Amino acid sequence: MSPEPVVAERAYILLKADIMAGRFPPGSMLIERALAAEYGVSVSPFRDGAQRLVGEHMLEIAFGGGYRLPDLTPDSLRDLYRWHSHLLRLVLKGNRLSEFGTARSHPQAEMNGQALAKAATDLFLSVAWACHDSEQARALKSATERLHMARLGEFRVLRNLTSELRSVEIATTSGQGSDRFEVLWAYHRRRIRRVERICESITS
Repeated sequence: MSPEPVVAERAYILLKADIMAGRFPPGSMLIERALAAEYGVSVSPFRDGAQRLVGEHMLEIAFGGGYRLPDLTPDSLRDLYRWHSHLLRLVLKGNRLSEFGTARSHPQAEMNGQALAKAATDLFLSVAWACHDSEQARALKSATERLHMARLGEFRVLRNLTSELRSVEIATTSGQGSDRFEVLWAYHRRRIRRVERICESITS
């Protein structure tokens, strides 16, 4: 691999991590030169990395040039939760239970917001990675990663998240039948009902 793609990959990884960690508020513009310097790359590979994130719907091309984070509204977040729920159900219905790592350790102690967000994201990504349908896997991975910022805000709005995540892990890795999907739908429905407050916790 030539140096330029390697540098662009570095910019992509670092910028994606910062977006998912909630470093940049929804709707904000990226300061390209400052971020490129911070990441130790030039502007050109930084833009290559940012363009990949446009394709993943984590960034938008701003009017007049440059890149910005998409706005986060209750309606857009509600749609994303619903889309994630549909994708998860579709993937789980089409794959064998044993493929989702039944040996995963379920969270026992109470976790903080960062740890909970990472645990939930890792769980749903493991489902995407185990999926044999590449289109379904790609769609679930994208929706899961785009929801990570919202998960950081869920900790400020919702309670008993550790025990809820434990139930979701069990349902995902070893559940069966309609009860399994009811647990997963309840997880998303709880968030859909509180999208306004979750949005406020992220944007305020």
